[in-house]
Amino acid sequence: MKVRPSVWIIGLLLLAGCPKEDKTEKDEGSASESKSSAPAGTTAAQTPTAPNPTPTNANAGTTQTAATTTAPPPTTGGAETPPAPAGAITPMVKAEVDNRPDGVTDGTAITFPTAKAVVESPKGWTSTPGPVTLAKSPDGKTQMAVTGFGPEGPEKALVGAATAAGLANCQWAPAETVTAGKDKLTASVADGICQHGAVKSKAAMMAVEGLLVVGSWDDGGDKAAMFNAFRSVTKASQTDNLAACCAAIRQNAKSAPPAQAGLYVIAAGTCDSMRKNPGAAAQIRAALRGLNVPAACR
Repeated sequence: MKVRPSVWIIGLLLLAGCPKEDKTEKDEGSASESKSSAPAGTTAAQTPTAPNPTPTNANAGTTQTAATTTAPPPTTGGAETPPAPAGAITPMVKAEVDNRPDGVTDGTAITFPTAKAVVESPKGWTSTPGPVTLAKSPDGKTQMAVTGFGPEGPEKALVGAATAAGLANCQWAPAETVTAGKDKLTASVADGICQHGAVKSKAAMMAVEGLLVVGSWDDGGDKAAMFNAFRSVTKASQTDNLAACCAAIRQNAKSAPPAQAGLYVIAAGTCDSMRKNPGAAAQIRAALRGLNVPAACR
């Protein structure tokens, strides 16, 4: 049977008019179906990500203090030792002396001719004159060594004063400047620690107007009385200087050979009677001619 051309044409037209399947929509629909087909409450697997730590710097956030170097404190007496451990030296002398005029007023004056200042040892203390005058408390736990120094400064005198007081291996904190006594003298002070026999003693020093004072106290010692003596410092007068000279002459009389002891006694009497004489020092030295002149009279 022959098909007519018109039938072919009609068939082609019918095929052309049918809608084509939308592949994109079908794919999306398949994807949606896949998602909806996943069990409820589950999510797609996620790959864990390693944490990214913040870089650390060993020096970050830290304060670095530059190391400071100071000259080692002087060692007085005996072999040198390492510096005292931190905290071993107790800061006291500046607070006790600075701008405080309430010192001893009824003690024994101690000075030297080359010094322009005088201190008083506490009442009841024994005082032994000499190149270094040593004053001690009745119980022997507190003492004060006093001497003079010249333009070279107190460093060398500090060694002699500490040795005379029986102190060894002293370590001193850096010196501080204070205003001392009722005459408001400018003084240099420092705290320290020393070996005193078998024990460690706290110590303090004061250098003022050519006068050096070194005090120390064992445990239980009367440091209050010692600091009262420090605060007693005033300007020296000629009378003060001659008082120290007269006391030194009497001390020498006790230890002089019998042939010279009488001469020292005479010189001491002359000293006492001439303390207010402006030319007394020269006359006293003349009276001591041929004898050992005490340092306090030079």
